[in-house]
Amino acid sequence: MDQVVAPLVAVEWEDITAYSRTALPEDFEPYRLRKLTCGLLWKETPEYVVIVGDYDITNEGRDYRHNDFHIIPRGVIRQLTHLRETASPLGALQQVEAS
Repeated sequence: MDQVVAPLVAVEWEDITAYSRTALPEDFEPYRLRKLTCGLLWKETPEYVVIVGDYDITNEGRDYRHNDFHIIPRGVIRQLTHLRETASPLGALQQVEAS
């Protein structure tokens, strides 16, 4: 069976919040948008991580097996949790248990 060479991870990160009026009203309550992105940890750099949400197991030998990329700057990451380490058989990804 094919092997995935990237760990399966969950990334908790903070997104931007936008307010589209010209001035903030006095009763404005700022809030933070927290996100959770799960997938294959495809690339890590000092500036960002790349998470792949889809991996197409039917396109063996082609360059477009992975898609749905999330490029997350390290400055917004609150927690990165490894769910499964490298080189897992693809069928085993279906058996990931919640911790």
